Amino acid sequence: MIELARFADPRPGRVFEAFLRQRGIDCLLRGEGEEAVLYLRDPEHFDEARLLLRDFLANPMDPRFQAAAWTNSEPAGSSNLGDQPPLFSGQWLASMRPVTKTFAIAMVVVFLSLPLFEMRLYEALMFPETLDGLLRQPWRLFTPMLLHFGLLHIAFNMIWWIELGRIIERFQSSRQLLWITLATGAISALAQFLSTDHRFGGMSGVVYGLLGYLWIYGQVHPRSGLVLRREIVWLMLGWLVFCYVFLDDFVANEAHLFGLLSGCAIGAALGYRDRGR
Repeated sequence: MIELARFADPRPGRVFEAFLRQRGIDCLLRGEGEEAVLYLRDPEHFDEARLLLRDFLANPMDPRFQAAAWTNSEPAGSSNLGDQPPLFSGQWLASMRPVTKTFAIAMVVVFLSLPLFEMRLYEALMFPETLDGLLRQPWRLFTPMLLHFGLLHIAFNMIWWIELGRIIERFQSSRQLLWITLATGAISALAQFLSTDHRFGGMSGVVYGLLGYLWIYGQVHPRSGLVLRREIVWLMLGWLVFCYVFLDDFVANEAHLFGLLSGCAIGAALGYRDRGR
């Protein structure tokens, strides 16, 4: 085997590996220390692969490279890359870092505690009835994200929170995930209150915020490798539209929408900043 390239981040390496394999070039990507090293099994393809690598590094979002990622179901930044264990595997909980794990546990604890404390816990965590009440208890701008009103509600939000949150926490930082969570949670909660009233809850505004952040950050700064699979984006956007059309009386649609928009704005701002560094 002959070494072709080294990647500080394994995600773009996996995309390029998939592309080469589709072209019939036998290769292997493996971790060595903190780097991912791409090897060619047949040195005769070295010159061809080197030219393709130059094109990939110049524009990793070129459709021909992303098509390979799509077929291989491993685009850069998706949550099943690297050593991320699959959903519900024995290592799933262990794979979570502090912020992801803390919020996941908090959601479960609150959900299981609601029957015990009844309305007292609702009243303590729900958005206040007035903005004056929010000035007296500012933490209630954030606590509605911990409230869930059914098993399907918490299951949906829990899965997406963990899958999206651990990407940010692992490949960026815990601090990054925390402040994006609080920012999108606050914006989505305030938007929902101004649109309807204080009776809402759930992590879905934040989930859409993380979705928007990762989606736009990856588009603005493609060399970061944080590029969500297109089917994930279209699925979530489709669900957003479906809820607006058919479930407007039952779903916090403004929280979803403004969570998404705020996440997109943050992703664009940080993507442009990091791309220029």
